[in-house]
Amino acid sequence: MNTKASLARRLTVGAGLWSVALLLAVALILTTLYREAVHRVDDDRFGAIVDSLAVYAETQDDGEVFLSRTPGDPRFERAFSGHYWQISKVTAAGTVIVARSQSLFDAELAVTSEILDMANQTRGTGFKQDIIGPFSEPMRSLTKAFQLPDQETVLIISAAADRRPADQEISRFRLAVAGILSMFSIGLLIGIFLQVRYGLGPLYKMVVEIADVRAGEKEDLQGVYPKELVPLASELNTLLGHNKEIVARARTHVGNLAHALKTPISVLLNESANDKSPLSELVHRQALSMAQQVDHHLRRASAATRAQALGARTSVNQSVKNLCRTMSRLFIDPPINVSYHVIGELQFRGEKQDLDELLGNLLENACKWANTQVKLSAKMTGEQQLQIFVEDDGPGLTADQRKAAIKRGRRLDEAAPGSGLGLSIVNDLVRAYGGVLTLDASPLGGLRAILDLPAIKQKPNL
Repeated sequence: MNTKASLARRLTVGAGLWSVALLLAVALILTTLYREAVHRVDDDRFGAIVDSLAVYAETQDDGEVFLSRTPGDPRFERAFSGHYWQISKVTAAGTVIVARSQSLFDAELAVTSEILDMANQTRGTGFKQDIIGPFSEPMRSLTKAFQLPDQETVLIISAAADRRPADQEISRFRLAVAGILSMFSIGLLIGIFLQVRYGLGPLYKMVVEIADVRAGEKEDLQGVYPKELVPLASELNTLLGHNKEIVARARTHVGNLAHALKTPISVLLNESANDKSPLSELVHRQALSMAQQVDHHLRRASAATRAQALGARTSVNQSVKNLCRTMSRLFIDPPINVSYHVIGELQFRGEKQDLDELLGNLLENACKWANTQVKLSAKMTGEQQLQIFVEDDGPGLTADQRKAAIKRGRRLDEAAPGSGLGLSIVNDLVRAYGGVLTLDASPLGGLRAILDLPAIKQKPNL
């Protein structure tokens, strides 16, 4: 079955990406609002300084501009403190600086001509501008143009301050926001993960219950589920019941068919056995062949039906023990040493009668051809796969003979008793369960049969 990313991962990643995107947007909005707030405070302070300078500005009788007082901020009096103001007068030749703060010393504010023209044209309106200070430091400035009462003189007043402290404050705020939101993001992602795991908990529980049903530990889903999963659980239980009904009906049909066919075939065998004519002998041989074929196909159909049933499980250890003990008692002339070694407590995912038939056919075949010993071993080869080896020290088979041995009705030695269906039945049963039968040479010198069968996953010892 093709699979994509897990549902839990899809929900976690989707919610996580959306949450991170929202947090990034929040961080951007917060830092933008804070930066604008800091600059707005500076602009309001610049506006107050410029307005106060306009109020303090007066003209003498000769038209010269002077200030009746200066702003009381001591930073304007300390040389190159980073806080400056400057007053320029508009003349026919251009603008001329008429006053400036002591902090400028002998420098001047580099206000562009465009700002000066705009301030002159729109008097009383402040224009903000980023300029370069006396030591090439970045500065933020505000410029306004005023016309003194009853005067034609137009004054352009600018106030500026070093913007680096404000930028550093904004950077510190940005780092603080990034740190806080990062921790919040981690906490939010952990919360999303836990919420998804908690929300999908009933689904995980349902998966475990379905596995228990397939392993034969339960007959149906019996857990208490949220209302969204109740219809699914009900449908699964209905499907399980329907499957059991189909299996039971199929077994009944197979049994009925067996009785319907065996009776007339038995009559033919009995009647033909009493008559020694050529026709009776022909009928007897064909009826015997029919009986063998019917028995073979009925077994195969019955095995296929049982293999599709859910919940079947069989102890491999117990079946191996019983069959090896039986074979040791049957083959006593000459005596055959039948030994076994099973690693762990193995559970075959299927019916007991099918496992007994598989192992019984292989052990009987091995005992027929063995010289002195037959060995059976079993182990897990995967979480839900087991492997069984049946080997003997007999003459063995060539590679071509091993391929032909599992063909239906093929007998490699006509002198040996049997119908030639043993390995064929084993192969059909194994294939019905989705397994594989392999014939190989045994280290003991004879034949080794290898069964790969479905198994119940072993639970760890607590």
